[in-house]
Amino acid sequence: MSRKVNISVENLPDTLRGQIHGVESAIDNESLALFTDNKDVRVTLENSKQSLRAYSNTFNHYNLWGRFVRSGHKKLPLEEAPKKTIVTRRISEKVDGVLYEGEIKITPAVVSSKKEGDEVEYLVWSSDREEKVERALIRLASKGKIVKINFKSGIQYAVIFSMNELAQELKAVGQSMPYPQIKESLEALQGSKLSFKYTAVDTRNPEIDDSFYESNMNFLSSLHFSGKKGQGGNIKCVACLNAFVHNMIDNLEYKGYYFNSAQELKRGLSRWMMLRLYHLWRYAAPGKTYHFRLISIMEKYGTIGDDDEITENKLKALRRDMTTTMKDFMEKGAISSYEISNIKDDDNGKIIDYVYEMHPSAQFCEEILTLNKHHKRIEIQGGKRSVEVIDEDTLEEIVKD
Repeated sequence: MSRKVNISVENLPDTLRGQIHGVESAIDNESLALFTDNKDVRVTLENSKQSLRAYSNTFNHYNLWGRFVRSGHKKLPLEEAPKKTIVTRRISEKVDGVLYEGEIKITPAVVSSKKEGDEVEYLVWSSDREEKVERALIRLASKGKIVKINFKSGIQYAVIFSMNELAQELKAVGQSMPYPQIKESLEALQGSKLSFKYTAVDTRNPEIDDSFYESNMNFLSSLHFSGKKGQGGNIKCVACLNAFVHNMIDNLEYKGYYFNSAQELKRGLSRWMMLRLYHLWRYAAPGKTYHFRLISIMEKYGTIGDDDEITENKLKALRRDMTTTMKDFMEKGAISSYEISNIKDDDNGKIIDYVYEMHPSAQFCEEILTLNKHHKRIEIQGGKRSVEVIDEDTLEEIVKD
């Protein structure tokens, strides 16, 4: 486990120093101490060069929403920009008894880079590449590379790291990128905008009034670099997290998962689905299954839009993609088996969708039990859950509830 960063104002880039009253690390701040606490999730990995699974955090509904553009890495010169640049997605997720419904809009960033010696401006949509970098960034934060910065304008949480540290997190899961690509990805995350409109309904307590939310923000609130020219991997970086993520850290609205198990998968759909399993399959145990509809899950992922026409050939292509992901899960040891059943049109008998049912492996069940016990302990320490005695047997019972 990496040592938590201890930093002062003097260590920060010049662009930040005049704006700051003080800095607190995870050593001094209760919310960040809980976010970076991973001392009881050390699960050994058999037959692997890594002796321990790499722990990270995922944010409740935020990481389940389709925040990334899935049509490959999209980067276009401004003059080639399409008339419609904003991607709109439907939100529909149920997490911990709360149903979130609405829409999300993704606006691309404008970044500049050299082309044949000239500076050229491009539109960059946050895509699979940016998703990899964002997850590696939160992995660093979960290891302790996160601080609370008291700006004159307000409080922000920020990840403090070097370009080399971020590159090493990516390399550890087979996602090596050159420094210029990593920097461009960070700039795309900072420049890309998210717009949310959604309701949150507590399905377990109908007496509570429905809540409505509307927000506009960037993936990253701000980004700062410092160092000497030609320094490369030693360049220091400060990435300020957006207010949405900040509030989720304060409210303990995150869960742990094993970073390498999800991110070592080669395909974007498999990585996204594995994170989803860690997040939503919290009751995984022998004899219990997890099921989903193919078209619905592909809409959530972002492969198709909710108003796209699903032809017979398109449905076959979606099924092929999901079959490959199921094979990835089998090879990774996350599931022991799965079944597929057809959904047919009542009028013409044609197949219009598929239902997948997955059976967890013993390994995945053990991981989920360990993560659940850790999560409940964090909730107890953070005051979100109370018990009279906090011991191993008590935690076992809480996890089973």
